[in-house]
Amino acid sequence: MTSNIVIIGASHAGVSFVDAMRTNGFDGALTLIDRQAGTPMERPPLSKAFLLEDSDSVNPAFMIRNADWYATNKITLTSGADVIAIDPVTKLLTLADGMTITFDKLVLATGAVPRVLPPASELANVFMLRQPDDATALRKAAQSATSAIIVGGGYIGLEVAASLRKRGLDVSVVEAADRLLARVASPPVATFLGDLHHAHGVSIHTGVAIASITDNKGVFTGVTLIDGHALSADMLVVGIGVTPDSQLARMADIETEATDNGAILVDAMMRTSNPDILAIGDVALQHGHAVRIESVHNAQDSAARAVAGLLDMPPPADQAPWFWSDQYDAKLQSAGIVPVGADDLLHVTRPGKREGGKSVWTYRGSQLLAVEAVRDPAGYMLGKKCLEANISPSPNQIGDPAFDLKALLAH
Repeated sequence: MTSNIVIIGASHAGVSFVDAMRTNGFDGALTLIDRQAGTPMERPPLSKAFLLEDSDSVNPAFMIRNADWYATNKITLTSGADVIAIDPVTKLLTLADGMTITFDKLVLATGAVPRVLPPASELANVFMLRQPDDATALRKAAQSATSAIIVGGGYIGLEVAASLRKRGLDVSVVEAADRLLARVASPPVATFLGDLHHAHGVSIHTGVAIASITDNKGVFTGVTLIDGHALSADMLVVGIGVTPDSQLARMADIETEATDNGAILVDAMMRTSNPDILAIGDVALQHGHAVRIESVHNAQDSAARAVAGLLDMPPPADQAPWFWSDQYDAKLQSAGIVPVGADDLLHVTRPGKREGGKSVWTYRGSQLLAVEAVRDPAGYMLGKKCLEANISPSPNQIGDPAFDLKALLAH
């Protein structure tokens, strides 16, 4: 009988898991262990609203759950603790301070770690953004800085760029790919957001890599690009992607992808190759799935699937993966997945009902794959419903502003 469940990682996946276990009647022991000290915090605001605050204290609005929620729900939260080993035979965890913890079932919600930029990793005033401590350090530096260079034109990089511009810093974004958001968004959306950043004074450099990094006595001062262009700034933010934090799983002989730092492989109920160990969130990849999704939705959905398997409940209904990003006055909402590097896609732009709003519908042939909406919540919701109902309006219909999408979905 499962009476003692330990979860490593107290971000969205881990907290969603313990919440769902209690909500569905589990009355055994639940222990959350997290490297970060303090009450677990929301991750999306770290690149947005969190960076705009000047207070050194933690705003309760940024917490995933209020501090007293854990005690109220009889969840043991052990923060500021690092698990260094898993013994799957004796079902024993070892922490960095020598403490050991036993478990009946173990849930790995260890997330992902940022990729580093080696030439800059030892310099002062160089930041990455993944954990609350990272955001706190970045926010403190931004209070006295006047300029910043951001390496990486993905969503994190662009959100940080928008936040730092709002703080009044001069901002440059350097992206090695030929365009922004090359791995996650359609070209029309990337162009729209690039134009938005240009309009707010951000200098964007695409299709160019960094040749060298300059410093003054160990403090970052600037970069030189391979095209010879030199940029100087007070601080550098590195946002070049993440890799699954699967080291503990590999040490415990749990099956992972064959690549370095590969994701933990799981079944449809998030069970690993060890029947007593599950994996959820950013660190996990279901067998047969080509893409590992990094989002709050995936964290919550995978947690719900793990709970369903443990409590012998039906799994949650399939949903189209969804994501959002706030940059300046524009909210982007997306559903589905835009394939990376595909050259056989059709992108159709549909005007929204709100001023400046629109949605981009991505097709392969006649099959709808994704919908990305900017300042257009109605377009997003209709697109998400189409994806989840496996309805693909024709590209011609979507391109016609007079076409009634609601009527199509009503049938």
